[in-house]
Amino acid sequence: MTVESYSGFAQRNNMMIGVLICAFTTSVLFFFMPAGIFFMADIFLIVGCGIGLYFTFRNIKESQTHIKTGIIVGLTGSVLSLLLIGIFDWILYSLEFGLDFLLFFEYLLFLFVYYGIFYVAVGAMLGYLFGSYYKRREI
Repeated sequence: MTVESYSGFAQRNNMMIGVLICAFTTSVLFFFMPAGIFFMADIFLIVGCGIGLYFTFRNIKESQTHIKTGIIVGLTGSVLSLLLIGIFDWILYSLEFGLDFLLFFEYLLFLFVYYGIFYVAVGAMLGYLFGSYYKRREI
């Protein structure tokens, strides 16, 4: 795989790769230290979404608008991060107490009701900030 083919792949799939970087970075950091300042894994969400958005904007296409791309990547990455954090917690719980799918769905519903609002807001704000920064930088 040459550098040109990597660059083309990264530019063609910049939003998808940015979302995956955001979600997996946040989830891996949460796995090592499940805490936060204001809500669960808030600092890790900011770090993960920042890295994912940085990658997205480093490989942005000319046809993509900056603010719209940032908000989409921030929102999708933050929701996927919350889902992966719920799966990690459920796996750790299942190792100790056994598999219970109903409990998994209840826990996911709890996460999305209580923390989903914060995750969506933080993802949208980070996406907007990154988008407006890179839009001004290009002008």
